[in-house]
Amino acid sequence: MWRRGGLLIVLLVIALAGYLLVSGSDGSDPRGPVAEANCSNAVEGSPRLNGKSDVVFDLFALMGARRTAGRPRDAFDGHGYKVPATLPWGVTATLSVPAGLRSRVGLVYSLDTQERVFRKGVEGADSVVRFTACPTGGERQRTGWPGGLVVDRRRCVVLVVRIAGRGSMRRRVPLGRRC
Repeated sequence: MWRRGGLLIVLLVIALAGYLLVSGSDGSDPRGPVAEANCSNAVEGSPRLNGKSDVVFDLFALMGARRTAGRPRDAFDGHGYKVPATLPWGVTATLSVPAGLRSRVGLVYSLDTQERVFRKGVEGADSVVRFTACPTGGERQRTGWPGGLVVDRRRCVVLVVRIAGRGSMRRRVPLGRRC
């Protein structure tokens, strides 16, 4: 009897640990589909980071996001902004939209997602994208991905990035409106 009960407790502890690991304590809750951005859909020669225009999450950066402030939504059929992402070689990071914003903010880092956004607007976007940088590459030692973010209206949003081996962080990202 104890063995069955002990096994049940062990299984419950493992399930709870897995849930906490996946959902995180940062409100991002990446359960569900996770879109993949890897070396196969990356671009070489990612530009150098610019602290004035990029939103930097430690090693991960959303390039030119600060330049969207005051601009209309002009990408993805008028639903958002082109905001490429970049990461150093060999690093994996997950960008996510907190659960409370998912009907209003989305991520577009693949052609399939872009096509869905053209048809459905923000509802067609991804909520979580895992970026896996190339192991090695061009001169600048970073991998970059074209893409961007879509929003229901101009807003300042909080996004979450979890970098493998470093934990997670939140940053305010201007999408047509200053933060």
